Amino acid sequence: MVHIDMIVRTNRKSVSITITPKGEVLIKAPRKCTIAQIQSIVEKKENWIKLHQEKILNNQTLNENIFNYRDVLFCGQVYHIASSDTTKKIELKEDYCIVPTKQVTNLVSNLEKWYKKISMPILWGRVSYFANLMQVEPTKVRLSNARGCWGSCNSLGVISLNWRLIMVPHDLIDYVVVHELAHLLQMNHSPLFWNVVKSVLPDYQNRRKLLKKGDYLLSLYRTR
Repeated sequence: MVHIDMIVRTNRKSVSITITPKGEVLIKAPRKCTIAQIQSIVEKKENWIKLHQEKILNNQTLNENIFNYRDVLFCGQVYHIASSDTTKKIELKEDYCIVPTKQVTNLVSNLEKWYKKISMPILWGRVSYFANLMQVEPTKVRLSNARGCWGSCNSLGVISLNWRLIMVPHDLIDYVVVHELAHLLQMNHSPLFWNVVKSVLPDYQNRRKLLKKGDYLLSLYRTR
């Protein structure tokens, strides 16, 4: 039997099942839907749920050093963490991420702060480039700490980009940026929307698939 980690009640009309980056089973269900009805739906999807949980477990095994914070990812490249008494700030040198010895005690928290700081100019730069290319202008661009998505765009034209994007390769960063900017022209996922994305990135489908494989990164650096 599949274990349900969380049930969220909303005004929706149907039950949805989401597997979080940690492998947890999240259910969104109508307020009047009984536990027995939810469990029945989950049982029918048991094979699908276990398949996705297995993929997540495999990712954790294959990327053990990333999950255990012995390595870091920057734009798709792996850097081994090393401490130093002489450096004053976290920095990348050759194949290493050098961390000041005094910051090792709170390593995860300090790495998170470092990631957020270095991600801003890179992500902002890509937004500026593609916004000019697509002739759109977001009202605001901000960093996100979302648990389940790489980016979003609301009806006010505010684009949010998950700071963990800085971990994935440049072409995948660009896909998320273009995807969210396209929502300024089409606030949906209709064929018209995907045509906008395709006009900028003809290979967007491949980029989208590759990004999906990196969803496990969304579970990292959750210190609170």
